[in-house]
Amino acid sequence: MTFSAATSKGNMSTSNWIAATGIIDPETPSRFRVFLESEKYMPSQIVFNSPGGNLMAGLELGRMIREAGLTTHIGRTERSFESYNAPCDTWSDVVNSGVCASSCAYAFLGGRERFVDSPYYPTGPNIFGLHQFYGNPERGSDMLTAAQVAEIETSTLSVAQALTGQIVLYAIEMGVDPRVVAFASATPSDDLYYPTADELEALSIASGSGLKPWFMEPYGEGLVTAAKPRRSDSMLEQITAFCRKGSSTANFLITMDLATPSFPNPKDLPLDAVELTIDGQRHRVARRDLTVRYVDGSIFIIVPVEPLRMQIIQAQTMEFRLDAARVMGGFREGNELDEIARQSLALAWRNCI
Repeated sequence: MTFSAATSKGNMSTSNWIAATGIIDPETPSRFRVFLESEKYMPSQIVFNSPGGNLMAGLELGRMIREAGLTTHIGRTERSFESYNAPCDTWSDVVNSGVCASSCAYAFLGGRERFVDSPYYPTGPNIFGLHQFYGNPERGSDMLTAAQVAEIETSTLSVAQALTGQIVLYAIEMGVDPRVVAFASATPSDDLYYPTADELEALSIASGSGLKPWFMEPYGEGLVTAAKPRRSDSMLEQITAFCRKGSSTANFLITMDLATPSFPNPKDLPLDAVELTIDGQRHRVARRDLTVRYVDGSIFIIVPVEPLRMQIIQAQTMEFRLDAARVMGGFREGNELDEIARQSLALAWRNCI
């Protein structure tokens, strides 16, 4: 496996990443350590595209990723050129569909946050696959080297027992449901088991996506209703529904990280619009209608949504997205709305602050 720095030339925490590509061999952890020590500005994301390889190296790599506090994704990193005749700075890196299987799947579990199909690198479906590991060096050294097998055989356990025990302990260490080992053990080593979306969430293989449930709290003489992202590395901090006394206009307040130090004046922020997708229908609130300000390291964007009030409080799903230049960064977060969420939003817009 090779490691290289990649960038989309944006300004989000996910605009720079480590591209981890190829087969995991026994020397992979050493190469990763050298890479970490050589990078002056370390990205917080790592994107895997690997069919797997050596199991013990995969587990060690996962522990190194956890220690470094990285977020893991799956995808194939490729360089894109706007034009071969344009100046040299017109390239950027993009992420396309990829695979992370076998020992790569266990390295992937080392991520502080983990995304099989990442909202930050939207691609087609990625492949995440698990299977049982074998320990006979005669069948190849991609799973275990002869030395690793010999070390295990010095114990009273069989190779299969020892591997299972180590993987279970590793899964627990990474905060993953150890039942994941049962799925892997039931799948022959020449095949792959692909967890469903429900299994990815239930077994804590992948981090939760979108917004957490909406909650309501008093503010001043009124009420607000808010939701936070499930991901700890989202630029979004909170979305708050509110109205002001005297106007009663329905608004959302978007609070996000100020990751744009190159734009000290909010008027210069390269933001074109805020997009709301309500039950699959997209709506744009243009920049001229937004109020943008900076406070204590955060960006506050007030989004008037009075024309959409009735649609929102009857909606089944709602998603928020920024239409902004790549250098600014952004987010794309949403969730399903149950009756409690709809009633909470309606109350916030009736009890103005």
